[in-house]
Amino acid sequence: MAKYERSFMSLLKSFFLFLSASLLLNSSIFIVTDKKGNVLQEKEMLPCNNAYLNQSATEYSQQAIFDELHLQENLAFRSEVAKKRITRISREKKAAEQRGETYQIGAYDKAQLLKDANYFKGGKYVWGGTSPEGFDCSGYVQYLFKKHQINLPRTALSQSKQGEKIALSHLATGDLLFFNTDKKRGIPISHVGIYTGNGKFIHAASRKKGIIVSQLAGHYRDCFVVAKRIIKPNKIDSIK
Repeated sequence: MAKYERSFMSLLKSFFLFLSASLLLNSSIFIVTDKKGNVLQEKEMLPCNNAYLNQSATEYSQQAIFDELHLQENLAFRSEVAKKRITRISREKKAAEQRGETYQIGAYDKAQLLKDANYFKGGKYVWGGTSPEGFDCSGYVQYLFKKHQINLPRTALSQSKQGEKIALSHLATGDLLFFNTDKKRGIPISHVGIYTGNGKFIHAASRKKGIIVSQLAGHYRDCFVVAKRIIKPNKIDSIK
């Protein structure tokens, strides 16, 4: 009996050694250092779900927002390219018709238009299958944050009363930017967007434009009122 027990314990030990080795082989250590090589952040990550092993639920939810903001920014840029493509094709078709010719769309443009159709409607970014006409600026912000268990009020004015006030020089990805774009309404805040870094923010601009990425400059800089921080800034973004 003792012989069988020793064999079983040996087999069990081998199994756990194999399991530990498998976990190490299938995981990676994510390390962020400063310019001097000092470790600022170190976390183990499983590539199968891109989640940190020692990451809290709150951290994971916040990271999900940063990841989604990056995705939405890319889609908004692609929307702009799609709009320009549609405009160019329409112009080329009209010119061909004026010459009495039949317009032939190129193979590349045809393929790109088919790809665009999966994401956009009329050259405008379609959020989750819903036309951007379904969102005003604050509704877009509220929807995005609510997806990640962060509840915000419905209007831009009410949202501006949440969080911590942040100076423009300290903006980080995920901060909310508030504007007074319509002074005729007689309210201090009439528009809101989400800062995505590099002096840009994503927002539901209008029914015509849909969800776009804009520079915090020119008109938007002139009507800017305040920035608020609802979630902690991405540690990696703050190091850059």
